[in-house]
Amino acid sequence: MKERKDVYKLPAGDTTLEWYSKAVIEMKKRPTRDPRSWNYQAGMHGFNANLFWWQGKGPFPSPGDQQNFWNQCQHGSWFFLPWHRMYLAYFEQIVGQTIVDLGGPKDWALPFWNYSDTSNPKARVMPAAFTNPGNATNGLWMEGRQSTTIPERYVALTALNTLPFTGDGRSSPLGFGGPETSFSHSGGTHGALESLPHDLVHVAIGGAMGDPRAAALDPIFWVHHANIDRLWQVWLNMGHRTDPKKASWLKFAFKFHDKSGAEVEMISSAVEDTRKVLTGYTYQGVAPSGPALSRGGLEIEADLSTPLQVVAATNETLTLGGPKTSVSLSLPETMQKRENAPVSRGGTVAAKKTFLHFENVTGRGIPPIHDVYLNVPENAENTDSYYAGSISFFGVEDASTPSLHQAGSGQHFALDITDLMNRLRALPGWDEQKLTVNLVPTQPMTDDNFVKIGRISIYSE
Repeated sequence: MKERKDVYKLPAGDTTLEWYSKAVIEMKKRPTRDPRSWNYQAGMHGFNANLFWWQGKGPFPSPGDQQNFWNQCQHGSWFFLPWHRMYLAYFEQIVGQTIVDLGGPKDWALPFWNYSDTSNPKARVMPAAFTNPGNATNGLWMEGRQSTTIPERYVALTALNTLPFTGDGRSSPLGFGGPETSFSHSGGTHGALESLPHDLVHVAIGGAMGDPRAAALDPIFWVHHANIDRLWQVWLNMGHRTDPKKASWLKFAFKFHDKSGAEVEMISSAVEDTRKVLTGYTYQGVAPSGPALSRGGLEIEADLSTPLQVVAATNETLTLGGPKTSVSLSLPETMQKRENAPVSRGGTVAAKKTFLHFENVTGRGIPPIHDVYLNVPENAENTDSYYAGSISFFGVEDASTPSLHQAGSGQHFALDITDLMNRLRALPGWDEQKLTVNLVPTQPMTDDNFVKIGRISIYSE
């Protein structure tokens, strides 16, 4: 059984990344129509021939093969985690066989990039093997990346605190693993783990990584997703957490290719325990207990708290642009006071769950990440105290385009502002009548980028 290791904890003299680089170079030599080629594997996640990163990589597979195997990535769906686990498993198998054919070790395993490791001061910096040398002689290098250091707020692990796997649309609109859907290549609402850190890491790196239709062409994609896959097991091991039990999740099948190029299928239930995925694997530093051992007999499909209701919303579409986009929402009396609130066992008033929603978000290109702030005073020198979260717009163009798998109605984002709202109420000058939402881009919007928000709303108990 293989162990996937932390890329920053590989021992001196370890050749994991060296062989990964050699395999990438070798796989790039194979024609794109070969399922074992680098380009074919990337196309399974996403593909658009008009994108810069795909130019010159044809001839492409037949339309039939593209329909069956390409543009299959699951986003905004409860299949996000199982599909990517299958994807990584077969990719690792193909890379491993390539390494063996090159004369390398038989036990090669895909490493993971733990950018959230607070004990490692370099954790948020892309490992040097992926950037040096910065040319095509390095199989792990990729042109066009915008950043190789991820901001700390974009790798927070707040998703691990989410109990239900799927969002119930009430107390936990996101859910850890995403909303219950059928096949969803570019769904509307991304789950908690997918939103943070997955999406934000993608767009923070930028370049091909910023667009799901090209992301898997960048070798850093795979070690990033190995970390997301690892976090699924970390979440399960925390207890009181469980994977979905519905047959529509457990038995849903996806198509891939194995190391020989043969067509294969796998269902979600086959990947719940990493030790049973193909030849099996574990993660360094993570107990390999399967979901059945971490559930503790407790099945949680949804938080049964009071349903959330819309208490405030904008009336007009908002177009993002400039150094800051602002909108004000009028708060109803039920938001201003906490009368008749539920009381916890300790006798204190429970926090009213509140979420800030951005609905029917459509756009073009790869818009920059927008940080969201609430009620920032004019001339404030430090805005961190007013930070509500960030929106990545990862895959927004696909989500805005009608296709076989989605209506093109755009994306939906939800930020938990419960704690922030309670802190704001305690500050001098709190305005009972108004909440100001500021969206600040981390980089200037360009002519190639466009974002429209259908509605900004507040959902609360």
